[in-house]
Order: sequence, then structure tokens, then C-alpha cells
Amino acid sequence: MSDDRVTAQGEDLLAYLEAAITKAAGDANRWHDIECDVHAIGLTDLADLLMAAEVPGAVCDCTGPASVLRRCAADRKLIAEHGPFSATDLSCKGCGLDSHEEMVTGYYEDCPVLCGIAEGYGRAEEER
Repeated sequence: MSDDRVTAQGEDLLAYLEAAITKAAGDANRWHDIECDVHAIGLTDLADLLMAAEVPGAVCDCTGPASVLRRCAADRKLIAEHGPFSATDLSCKGCGLDSHEEMVTGYYEDCPVLCGIAEGYGRAEEER
């Protein structure tokens, strides 16, 4: 199969994932910097926490952005393991071999791991 196969949106899976992960990481940092008025970690008094929670967006869990950034880093590691085997062999290098020593996933865009990651970033099955 040639490497000119693209999604309905004109973007291959790896390009979609890179853009989505970059956006998610950027949004996580921006959300924390702009939206967080009161850090829940710093609130020790329950009354202060409840009062701050009455104002939408006023209080945040500071572990949220860090969790998103960890997820982005983990997804990038999975993508590196399940990308195309080489520039000429577009089978998924991470899916292994079947009993006939052929690659289980003949085209990396059909890799269930990559498709699952993409689904988590909003790519629908019909966009493939």
C-alpha cells in the first residue's frame, strides 16, 4: 500500500495525532495559567474551598494539567512504538507478526493502538 493514503480530512493518522497531542498539551498549560484563580492544593480551610468553588472556574485541581501532560507523553511513546515499520514498509512495527510471519497490521493507520489513541483525541471511526 502506498504512503499517499490519507484520512477524509486530508491528514494522515500520525499528523493528526501530533497536532492533537500538541494542542492538548498547550491547552492544559493555558487552562492552568489563565483559568486557575485559586489552587485547590493551597486551600486548607474547608470554608475557603467551598466559597471558592461557588465561582465557576475559580478553583482548580493543579494536578489536572500535569495529568494531561503525562498522558500526552505516554501517547507519544505508544505512537513511536506503533508507527510505520519504515518509509517503504507501512505496516505497524508494534503489532508484531502473525503465525505466518506477516505483520499483523499491514498498514499502520489500521493499528488498533494508534486508532484508540486517535479516538481519545476526538478522531471518529468514520474519519479514517
